[in-house]
Amino acid sequence: MAEYARCSPYVPVQEQFGDTHENWVGETVQTVTLLASALMSLALVIGCADSAEQRLSQVQNELERVLRTALRDGDIRMQRTNDHLTVVIAERLLFDAGSRELKPDGIEVLKQMGVLFKASSFKEIRVAGHADKASASDGSTQYFEKLALSKARATQTVGVLKGDGVDSQSFIVEWYGDIRPIATNETEEGRQMNRRVEIVLFAGI
Repeated sequence: MAEYARCSPYVPVQEQFGDTHENWVGETVQTVTLLASALMSLALVIGCADSAEQRLSQVQNELERVLRTALRDGDIRMQRTNDHLTVVIAERLLFDAGSRELKPDGIEVLKQMGVLFKASSFKEIRVAGHADKASASDGSTQYFEKLALSKARATQTVGVLKGDGVDSQSFIVEWYGDIRPIATNETEEGRQMNRRVEIVLFAGI
């Protein structure tokens, strides 16, 4: 029963019921046994999915409590679905413009998040860096510079989260430069929204 609590896949123990000339009673028992195993596995998967969604909800509530100032100021936004929670952090909270070095206030925020992540034991944590789009007049090198900047920022973010004891095997570092905007790059407000770090938490089973 301890294995069920960890949401491990249920592997039925198949009993042997004799050779190919097994009688009808034996075949019926075997069929019922396999059917029961399948139903138990299905119940386990459903139960684990419910547990994962509850865990995400609890973490979101805790983040809202701990990061209420940043949420109020619009420096952090959160979006939750059934299987993951996305935390969007604006550039201005973590980095100075064009910088790869985390600001002291940003480090403190990430440390608070790391404590919660460690307690929740997520299956997977994806940290992605994003940038605004370079204008055509900036030249082609700007694309690669922004790609490198988004990678460095995602890596710096993961480094702080790992420092608080979060399982390093859970992390996936991603960087997209300017190819995944969430707002227009035609206005300064839109470009500010696009310069961000996203942390996606998967509870999973």
